[in-house]
This record gives sequence, C-alpha cells and structure tokens, in this order.
Amino acid sequence: MGNSADAIVARLQRMYPWKVQQVGKTGEPEDWFTVPPDKIVQELVIKEANLLAEVQVISAQIMHYGRLTAQCKRIWEIRERKYRVWRDGQALALIDPTGKPKAWKKPTQAQVDQTIRTTPKYEVHYAAIEAAEEAYNATNAVLDGFRAKRDMMKAAIIRRNENSAPTLGV
Repeated sequence: MGNSADAIVARLQRMYPWKVQQVGKTGEPEDWFTVPPDKIVQELVIKEANLLAEVQVISAQIMHYGRLTAQCKRIWEIRERKYRVWRDGQALALIDPTGKPKAWKKPTQAQVDQTIRTTPKYEVHYAAIEAAEEAYNATNAVLDGFRAKRDMMKAAIIRRNENSAPTLGV
C-alpha cells in the first residue's frame, strides 16, 4: 500500500473498537453498532488474488463509511447542543435564581463557569461529547483509508485484454 494508506492502517491497528450511534425514534442518540478496527484493516488491504471483487466494492465501502462519518458528525453536534442547553440553563439559574435573598450578589462569569464545571452532570456531558468526537474521528480515518485504497487501485491496476477478454492486473 502507499504511504498514506500505510499510515492509516497503522493508526487503525492501534485503535480500540468504537461505537457508532444513531438518532433514535425519541430524537436521542442511541448505540447503533460497534466498529471492530481489525476487520477494517483486513478490508483495507488489497488482495491481488481477488482484484476484480476489490474494484467492484470500493465505491460501496466509501459510500458506507461516508454515511457513517456523517452520522457520527451529527451525533457529535447533538451532544454539543445538549451540553450548551444544559450549561446555559445552569448559568441562568446561577445569575438570576428564584427566591434570592436580599443580600444576594450576582456572581461573576468566572464563578458561574467554575460552578458549572464542578457539577457531576458536566462530566457526563463531556464524556458523551468526547465519545462522539472520537467516533467521528475514527470513522473519518476509515473513510480516508478507503479513499487511499481507491487511489492506489487507480494507480496500480492495469486493464488489458487477453484473448479479447478484459482482465485486471497489477
């Protein structure tokens, strides 16, 4: 494989499986399936003995992982939006609480930020955002790998006729 494909395969070999989520019927992200990196690495290697099949499926693989990448990006954006809604609700409650005492003093923005970051729900939101970002980055790396495989196949595969029958070769 070429340099870019080698780097992508090496990166994928060191990765743990990751979860791809989808938007469920309720509008909430939910687990869809787990991507095993070792299976992806096997699919990224060009098998010369089965070259015709490799050529026939590369476009479908690119489309599949392109769709998954877009889905992961959507989940990441949903997770970030949910965090912002929660954070802004917390900030409003701190800045203008109901039933505030007469001696109440409006907190500074730094105090509001520190208070929000120390709540347990903050960790929950950030863990979900980080998982969504990791899924997007991993799936996008797979997409890049299949694009690199396609480019290598374009450069290396020779179409020729043997006894008037078209064949592929490297």
